Amino acid sequence: MESLVSDFSGNVLRVNSVEEQTAYRSAIARIITNIMRDHDQTMVEIAEKIDISVGTISNAANKKTDLQAVYLKRLAEHYGPATLDPYAALCGGRVVPIDAEDVDAMVPLAASVHRLAVAQASGSEGGAAITHRELLGMVPDLHAAQRAISSLLARAERVAA
Repeated sequence: MESLVSDFSGNVLRVNSVEEQTAYRSAIARIITNIMRDHDQTMVEIAEKIDISVGTISNAANKKTDLQAVYLKRLAEHYGPATLDPYAALCGGRVVPIDAEDVDAMVPLAASVHRLAVAQASGSEGGAAITHRELLGMVPDLHAAQRAISSLLARAERVAA
């Protein structure tokens, strides 16, 4: 007699789906907290900019719910594509603008190199080793340098195409 059980496993829940959802929600929470820190915005202001309820943005920031793709798109439109880097990092990437601006990359690059040099100076808090406090102090400069480099790369790739 033929088995009534199909070999098709298309309807089986993935074993790691809970871990994936947890990682996704953590990435979205990081996006929101980064916006609040980097742009000095409250959840109310973020919600108004992307036309979403404060409750939804608060729940996403507190990892209680998923945030729909349309709202991620709006966050990137208002705060820049690199805002979505924590989400892109889930698959080992980051978001780079397609149409890069003509930016003066020297200032953000020099600022980040200066911060690095100060942190690794022998008289610094950690000496040659960078402390957590020093590293956290570099974050805004490192983000600015990353945006400048991404912009330069995008421009160079357009020229090469």
